[in-house]
Amino acid sequence: MQQLPGYSDVKNLAVLSQIQIAAFLAALISSTFVLGAAHAQSKIVALVNDVPVTSYEVNQRAKLLKLTSKNGSKSKALKELIDEALKLQEAKRRGIVPTPQEIERAFASIAGRTKMSADQLNKALAKSGVNAATLKGRLRAEIAWGRVVRARFRSTVKVEEADVIASMRDRQPGLNTIKEFTLKQVIFVVPAGTSKKSDASIKKRAAKFLPTIAGCDAVNAQAEGMRDVVVRNVGRKDETQLPPALVEKLSAVQVSQGTKPSRIKEGYEILVVCDVRDVTSDAAVRDEVRSEIMDKEGQILARRYIRDLRQEAVIDIR
Repeated sequence: MQQLPGYSDVKNLAVLSQIQIAAFLAALISSTFVLGAAHAQSKIVALVNDVPVTSYEVNQRAKLLKLTSKNGSKSKALKELIDEALKLQEAKRRGIVPTPQEIERAFASIAGRTKMSADQLNKALAKSGVNAATLKGRLRAEIAWGRVVRARFRSTVKVEEADVIASMRDRQPGLNTIKEFTLKQVIFVVPAGTSKKSDASIKKRAAKFLPTIAGCDAVNAQAEGMRDVVVRNVGRKDETQLPPALVEKLSAVQVSQGTKPSRIKEGYEILVVCDVRDVTSDAAVRDEVRSEIMDKEGQILARRYIRDLRQEAVIDIR
């Protein structure tokens, strides 16, 4: 029969248990101290409109910069953090606050581009001494600032088609261009069962209306109140979207004028030319170039924006 432990054995077990508990608590306190030591030793190195930037944040950002660029200096890290503080303050003022989910998605996207999971990226950063919160803080500022800039300059940044074509020709010498027409359609409706005589009369009405057209902006008002006359906005159509015969007819018409009435299913049609411009024949490339030009213009405006915020801010570097 197994012998039950005596008093001395129980006492030894109790002592051992107390030692183990004490060791566990000591280890827990020690690990907590190590994790918080860097923060505890941190000091405020700058105030941006009373928002502090700490030495811990600067050191962390410098380490992150070394991973992403050659320049991992603390001066560059501090400049970035000051700018980000201004960006986040401006975003908050405009009611723009990225959600935690958006930041996590951006973090996971970076991990995916480096063929890692979010957890693997987290561990890879930790091996380099970088807290994942450092990268997420940078992402928070980038997401917020992007929205601020788009909201402010959406209607300001305009790209001329001539600039797009010139840029594309620089990339692809000899690139062909085609005409793009902006059109409105005026239809003199011929009801079903109309006699030939009435049909001819409607055609004459359309022909009489043609020389009175005073441009796209006025044609709707001119047709208003006229019996059986409909004005439709066709929008932009390039040569590849129109029959060759119609392209030739439109090319012979001056802007703000219309084509001679022609018979279609609904009646007699006049196409008013609102605008004509040369565009590249490769729409996909054109859109890409347009986007690049807009981004470049947006970056210039964004740099001016942050410069203005710096000038207006109270920044105390210690």
